[in-house]
Amino acid sequence: MIYGALEDLGRYRGMYRSLDILIDWLAQNDPAELPLGSNPIEGENVFANVMEATTRMPEDAHYETHHRYMDLQIDLEGREAFKVALGEQTLVEPFNDADDFELVDAAGSIDGNLADGKFAVFMANEPHMPTLVYPGDGPCPVRKICFKLILDEYFQE
Repeated sequence: MIYGALEDLGRYRGMYRSLDILIDWLAQNDPAELPLGSNPIEGENVFANVMEATTRMPEDAHYETHHRYMDLQIDLEGREAFKVALGEQTLVEPFNDADDFELVDAAGSIDGNLADGKFAVFMANEPHMPTLVYPGDGPCPVRKICFKLILDEYFQE
């Protein structure tokens, strides 16, 4: 996981081709102007899924994992917490290749939040549980973006 202030995202230039594309795109565009749904930035290499959701309790969720994509997530409105799994995992839903998605459970985690202009990059194969209730809040609406960043080995020219 990479976690920090969105204004500092440029520090991570050079790590992945798709991340560099997103850094350049964010320098020229306001992500808050994107409509709900899937928005291409560079084909299947980089795109933005804009969604409205209600935060949930961790006991009502599972960790998700992707094999080909990293997720860079930000909140546009509202705030959410997240967890990243630590240690051994138990498969809940097998990997779906078409959706690049599987679900697991884990006993341990580290926690963070996307309040106050923060971002998190959940690496491929890193189980993460987003859109959780922010500490001290109840379930609340959140408008967020999950930028999908393809790994270099799958990058399409």
